[in-house]
Amino acid sequence: MSLPSLKSLFGKKRSKVSPGAVISSEPPALERVTAPNDKLGPTSAVAVTTAPQSQSHPASGKTFFSHASNLHVEHFQYTEVNEAGGGRAKTAGWDLLVSKTAHTALYDSAARFDPPKCDEDTRVEVISEIMSWIQSRDDPKRLLYLTGPAGAGKSAIQQTVAEKCSSLGILAASFVFAAADESRNDALPVVATLAYQLALASPILRSAISTAISNDPHIFNRSIKKQMMTLIVNPAQRHRAAFETDALPFAILIDGLDECVKEERQEELLSAIDECLLKGDSPFRLFIASRPELVIYNALQPAGFLYPSTLRIDLNEDYNPNSDIERYFQRRFWEIARRSTDPRIISTSWPGQDILARLVIYASGQFIYAATVIRYLQEPRGSPVDRLETVLSSAPTSRLNPLATLDALYRRILTKARENYSAVNNGGVDLMVILNASLDVTTTLYRHYDRIIYPTNSGPHNLIHDLRSLVEVRMAPRAFGAPSEQDAPPSDPIIVPTLHPYHYTFREFLENYERAGELYVYPLDMDLYIVSCCWSHIDRIRPSVTEGIAEEGQDIETWVSCAWLLWHIMLLVRGTPPERRELIRRFMDLNLWNWLALDAVPYSMEVHFCAVIPLCEKQLRPHAEDQDDDIANRFLHEIFAWRDSSGILDVYRKLNRDERYGAIVCEECGIFGDMVSADPLAPEATLYRYTSPQTFPASHPASTLLSTRSSR
Repeated sequence: MSLPSLKSLFGKKRSKVSPGAVISSEPPALERVTAPNDKLGPTSAVAVTTAPQSQSHPASGKTFFSHASNLHVEHFQYTEVNEAGGGRAKTAGWDLLVSKTAHTALYDSAARFDPPKCDEDTRVEVISEIMSWIQSRDDPKRLLYLTGPAGAGKSAIQQTVAEKCSSLGILAASFVFAAADESRNDALPVVATLAYQLALASPILRSAISTAISNDPHIFNRSIKKQMMTLIVNPAQRHRAAFETDALPFAILIDGLDECVKEERQEELLSAIDECLLKGDSPFRLFIASRPELVIYNALQPAGFLYPSTLRIDLNEDYNPNSDIERYFQRRFWEIARRSTDPRIISTSWPGQDILARLVIYASGQFIYAATVIRYLQEPRGSPVDRLETVLSSAPTSRLNPLATLDALYRRILTKARENYSAVNNGGVDLMVILNASLDVTTTLYRHYDRIIYPTNSGPHNLIHDLRSLVEVRMAPRAFGAPSEQDAPPSDPIIVPTLHPYHYTFREFLENYERAGELYVYPLDMDLYIVSCCWSHIDRIRPSVTEGIAEEGQDIETWVSCAWLLWHIMLLVRGTPPERRELIRRFMDLNLWNWLALDAVPYSMEVHFCAVIPLCEKQLRPHAEDQDDDIANRFLHEIFAWRDSSGILDVYRKLNRDERYGAIVCEECGIFGDMVSADPLAPEATLYRYTSPQTFPASHPASTLLSTRSSR
């Protein structure tokens, strides 16, 4: 039963009024204020009876129940209401709650001025789906999880949904994590911040939450689950029982849970959400946006504890954002052109549809790229025309980095992943070295590369626990065997896991020392790691090969894959002479040349021997007095003999028979005219080219990064 608040009716918060008592005073402004006694169950009622009519006090003016008689009230608890303050008088519990609230984590916090959000005509479909789910309160799945690669626009969508929910009056609370902000990079202040916002929505909840804190001032030192039950679930349930309605705002939004720096806190918060808000009779619906880091990823797998209660939306799989990115570019370029004073911008159609199309391709579905480019162009210093040219050319010599925001995101994710990996990796191998090897096109050509380069048998899956927002595992076909009579590759491929970056700028970042900084891996370090892995497997398999008891299948194929990997590294002309000399010596001593013929698939990496062999000779014999070097002479003799007898040049010629690389050919070998350099020893001379179908599509902007590679 709902009664008015009666501060002037009782001198104490819990009182009995005897029959015949005079009840005077005007009711406060609040129309209905009631709450059951804390010591009673949530369904306890207020007992009210009447007796013969009492007289009003002559000095009291109007009274409550002026015609009632013998009024009797038991077990009544009321909320003090300050008429001037609208029932929001400060209490010790309220003050403590305010002090524990992370005010910077609110969706509309001044600390987050100009947060990312979606333009009106972008992300329409996914936002509509989210809002429909939030408002469909009968849907049994009460948690919506939005995920996607880093930079896909999750935070912009979350911000837009928060503003829409607020305008509809259904936003109960929000929390935005940020790893760089110590006030909101931990899950401990989450409950206090959510409870604070709930208290603002209802004076009843404010009273109940403040009282609970006053009764236990150390509540914020207790577990997240205990805090959530005490400050959110119990007050909401009592409010619901008293009013017999779900009139409270019910949407709780949490953004960037992956930015919570302690994984154990992530897990504790998710577990508390599951136990308190998803399994119980809670009125709330939760919308969480996050990168798919390890703890979150595992909780949402079919065997995870959140899976039964969760609806999942993956921006990378469920929506194609290219049209939204194009509209975003069009609107922002129009605004830039309208304000610019650069005479080269002659109309608001600048920079033209062709450049817009290029930028959409470069974005590769990642809104953060588009937003970063526009932010760079809008800088007040310099012309947007010149800045756009920097973006399109990606000039490495420029002092201005148009992708600084994107690089900062890459560094933050990689640094955390590296620390987590080193904490559990007893082998001491740097995560960045293995990651670079996993993304190297040469390395992943081979059927059994994953058995060779990964410390465990789980392949790349264990490697990317904290990198799922930057790279994905794709299953790719890998064949093995000698060419058929038509010189076609073998037709019995198996499916192996390979890593692919979501955005081509991630590969650029890893390969650029100035951008990657301490995360940069020198090619030599990657080569040395791959070489050590290959020798480890060869030494393991060698006894059975030497004695002729090695079975056809996995061991033989692994041995051959190791031989090809070592062959490629020998020809890359990287590293110091001592290291390369030892690799070459062991390769020749084991006569690994003969094993290469068992697998024709690596021929898809086309080597221009006319440039490679002179470079090998120059490095092995840098001085005139080195002409009698036994290892150098032996290697040059064997590589010429293998090149001429293996048939590899014939394979290359057949690949070029339709003049795929042009009509002009190298005078010496008769192929690769497009790789001919005036000086084969020049640094820019192209050594090899990939034609593997596992590389990027030809239309992709990253294809030009992978199609050719120069000596280092």
